Amino acid sequence: MTEIPEPVRSLLAAIAETLDVPEPGVDIESLIKYNTFVEGRIHFVQMAIRDVLTGKADLGVEWEAEFLRKKVAERPPTYRVLAQPLGSAEAEEGR
Repeated sequence: MTEIPEPVRSLLAAIAETLDVPEPGVDIESLIKYNTFVEGRIHFVQMAIRDVLTGKADLGVEWEAEFLRKKVAERPPTYRVLAQPLGSAEAEEGR
């Protein structure tokens, strides 16, 4: 088995965490918000990968991983998830 350097492992884990988002509810508003949300997450991942591959990750691969984790924590989903029934108090708070 090939050993993956820790900074790369951390970045790959952060990418996986960033792209692991809950499924949206089946209503159109949730689907639209989900699509926008996922596009934002993909954009953050693309920026991190681009900076590492082009040598522009001046603060290091570890910083890129922490950047992704910070952005994920700052921007939780704002759409109703599939597990939330329509009209529930939990669903209304998630909007």
